[in-house]
Amino acid sequence: MRRLPAAHLLLSSALLATIALGNWSPHAAAQSTPPAGPAMTADEIAACLCQRQVLDAQQSNVDVQGGLLQERQQELTNLDTQIKAQAARTPSSDVVGQQVLQDLIAQQIGLRNLIQLQIRPAYTQQLNQLRTTIETYNAQCTARPRYVLDVEKAEQNLVCPKP
Repeated sequence: MRRLPAAHLLLSSALLATIALGNWSPHAAAQSTPPAGPAMTADEIAACLCQRQVLDAQQSNVDVQGGLLQERQQELTNLDTQIKAQAARTPSSDVVGQQVLQDLIAQQIGLRNLIQLQIRPAYTQQLNQLRTTIETYNAQCTARPRYVLDVEKAEQNLVCPKP
């Protein structure tokens, strides 16, 4: 069984780790580097708040897909163990035992194909979308200062387009 190396699952962005831990906020991200340029307008802040909602939804999707990948990987590990045990205790003359072994192997092949052809690619795609959204958010929403009154105004009148 092939497992994803831990480094492959981690994004290089320190922001993603902070998001995953639930400690991230646009205000904290903005404070991590000194803001430069003119202050953001209430409309720009509102766009960033909407972008943050998209980012949060994408993070949730990545978490779900990552959990699904881990669950299926564990199922595959369990099947591997069952196959080894069945093969060890089943003599070649045991027709029923050999059929059970073949059924387990068929399940293993099907699950391996599901992981490699559907689950892992979907996870990777969602992870890449999240990475792109984080980069865009950082570029557009964390580099400039915000005035508290503009943030409050943006939050009061916030209407985000449906994704």
